[in-house]
Amino acid sequence: MKNWILTYRKQLLYTSPFILIILFILFINPSDQEPVPSPLTTQTMEQKPDPVTEQVETDTATESVTNEIHVDVKGQIKHPGVYRMKEGDRVIDLIAAAGGETASADMITVNLAQKLSDEMVIYIPVPGEQEFNIPDTVEKEQGKVNLNTADQAELETIPGVGPAKALAIIEFRESNGAFKEIEEIMNISGIGEKTFDKLKESITVK
Repeated sequence: MKNWILTYRKQLLYTSPFILIILFILFINPSDQEPVPSPLTTQTMEQKPDPVTEQVETDTATESVTNEIHVDVKGQIKHPGVYRMKEGDRVIDLIAAAGGETASADMITVNLAQKLSDEMVIYIPVPGEQEFNIPDTVEKEQGKVNLNTADQAELETIPGVGPAKALAIIEFRESNGAFKEIEEIMNISGIGEKTFDKLKESITVK
């Protein structure tokens, strides 16, 4: 054995570095090296838009625009004019948006809890002022009574509607907002399909 080593000593000296390199490559642990992300991996790791989230955001924005209404406030108000409000807002919210009423305003006659509707006109009077008639507040279209703006007396002119039903219509719109379709009058107790057929040509919501 000793003679063999002496004989091949030079060959061993030349080949030993290559053997060490081969052993190093074979026994190194690949898991210790941090993998370099490929373009495909990088693209997969990037956060992708969630279709559901985008749809919710779109629906919310659309709903926000749909729920906007425009209301005109006049009379004894600090900043009269047309204000952009939301469905469900009440007269008290409109007055606050307009800077509040003036010192000479008669707030006793104003229903602060009334719900607002699109194209509505709110008038703030002075004490002792006679009822201020605004054409749009009691609108009649070709003899039709507007369910959203008519007072009790005008509602009673609708066929089949007496004092009790007129008050029920006013209470309904103050609690639920403006009528959107004339068919909604059937939500009033005592007004069914037969009654509706008789009065539908006499009412409007526009």
